[in-house]
Amino acid sequence: MKNNWWILIDILIISVVATVLVFLFRSYQEPILEYFRGTGDIAIHVRDIPLQVSVAETEAARRQGLSGVSSIEEDEGMLFIFEKEGDYLFWMKDMNFPIDIIWIDNDLKIVHIEENVKPENFPVRYASPEPARLVLETNAFFAKTFNLGEGDRVYVPENRLPPDLRYR
Repeated sequence: MKNNWWILIDILIISVVATVLVFLFRSYQEPILEYFRGTGDIAIHVRDIPLQVSVAETEAARRQGLSGVSSIEEDEGMLFIFEKEGDYLFWMKDMNFPIDIIWIDNDLKIVHIEENVKPENFPVRYASPEPARLVLETNAFFAKTFNLGEGDRVYVPENRLPPDLRYR
């Protein structure tokens, strides 16, 4: 009989710990995932052109974007990842240098490019005529230098893609 009580207490403790862990994960999912997945730069390819990009996956990171950044290297950029394909507007608020804005669809193909978008164009908003899932910001003239166009493929590490875009 004594052993049954210890088993019951063990089950109760495990249930409480599991409940607390589930609650904590649901409450702090974003920071927990960022801790395990890592933040910072990842390597992507636009066609065969390598780029180191910062990833903006959260609403706060997407809102901040490259605003306030003084400059980026020629092989750097920022990749915005959205929860679903849609129409996403970009503007040049608090930008310090011109950029190319590249919209990418669910098939990881470029659907639109705005070249040499200048900070002084604020508050003009830029959008793709086609729905996009990802948006890439690079230095101005990146698209022209590498002769990028609609239909070109972008390669992003699978572990950084939303689950529905993995293993396509």
